[in-house]
Amino acid sequence: MAIKSTAEQLLALIDSDRILALEQSLIRIPSSHFQEQAIADYLADYMSELGLDVEMMTVPHPYDSSIPDSRQPIGKLTGKGGGQCLMLNAHMDPGVEMTGWSVDPYAGLYEDGWVWGMGSHDDKGGIAVALGAVEAVIKSGIELTGDVLVCPVVAHKLGGAGTRALLAHGVTADLCINLEHSANTIASVAVGMIRGKIKTTSGDLFFRYSDEAKSNYFNPIEQQALIMQKMGPSLDAIEPGGWLSFQPHVDLPGFPKIMFDAIVKDHYYYASRSDLTTRECELYFQIRTVPGMTLESARTDVERLLARIHEQYPAFQSELTMPVFDTDGWLQDPVDLRPDDPLVKALAYGHTLAAGTEPAIGGVLRIGNVGDGNILHAAGIPSIQYGPGDIRLYDEWPSPDERVLLEDLVTAAGAVSIAITELCA
Repeated sequence: MAIKSTAEQLLALIDSDRILALEQSLIRIPSSHFQEQAIADYLADYMSELGLDVEMMTVPHPYDSSIPDSRQPIGKLTGKGGGQCLMLNAHMDPGVEMTGWSVDPYAGLYEDGWVWGMGSHDDKGGIAVALGAVEAVIKSGIELTGDVLVCPVVAHKLGGAGTRALLAHGVTADLCINLEHSANTIASVAVGMIRGKIKTTSGDLFFRYSDEAKSNYFNPIEQQALIMQKMGPSLDAIEPGGWLSFQPHVDLPGFPKIMFDAIVKDHYYYASRSDLTTRECELYFQIRTVPGMTLESARTDVERLLARIHEQYPAFQSELTMPVFDTDGWLQDPVDLRPDDPLVKALAYGHTLAAGTEPAIGGVLRIGNVGDGNILHAAGIPSIQYGPGDIRLYDEWPSPDERVLLEDLVTAAGAVSIAITELCA
């Protein structure tokens, strides 16, 4: 561990005024996914002024070529060599952009210690934390052996399209702190997510109603209802020994879970909203997985469940697609790092000194959520999620009136600055 005086030096260099001004500036730049161009340019200039080497990377839309490209800056604080490379990853696109705000969501209001605004903690606060931490390290004059990459990415809300583009571009690191809101708890364990689609199909019935017609007919909506009944209620914990194969994880109580997202069904009486025939119905669902589960194991479990239904109901007809699309970014593996992992220990040490209390470590307040850290971890870059912002403020999340405490931004920046020197000096 770094000597305490070094850590105290870093904490003294965390500039709360600079962090507030940056946070407000970022909030004031609208940046929906694939509309991040203006905020990317702002951050490229900001990082260059800090002394980072900056590369601007073009990012095409992952599945719709008609949408203009976005872009994301990659800032590099270069070490003298021989050390680990640490990535600080946060996303420029905000969460769900909904109405119902009591303040201007793009004004960057600061009042009574709170910063209000769209993306204030999801995830522009994470970007402000990363740059506040790096600025303190630069000002300290501490010489790093490893590089630090600051990667504000596009389109987290499209399944981490920006982070996936980083990897495809050849950007890599030895370790990553994914600066997602966690009320400054250290999420070293995180669920994964798999999205699936089941199409059910019926034979013809119309008005014939013969025994033969009825024996070949099973209403496709009722087929989906049967599937949902067999899978269990949405958001309820799936019990071990049921239809899904897994080992429970102590840090992820209540998981895995199934969630039903949408049912699509057209009828010839009504205007068509899909390319389905009137005898077809599609169910979209997701499984929040625990460590040890894979796409292959989950697909096998769903196929087994569907086969059992078919054995009981011969007219049952289904087609499974997992993941939903080849370009589906929401296929993400779980994360599981031990509390004594060097990455976890370094950030925990930094948080303890910055906050004056030991952090909570495990699933904690990121439980049930995925982040771009899942993508990087699956690519061989050990990743944890950590950052300011507490969704327990709201009756539900996402929500209007998003806000974050400046004190929490400053604490997180201090913790990350110490972690940088622990891991890269």
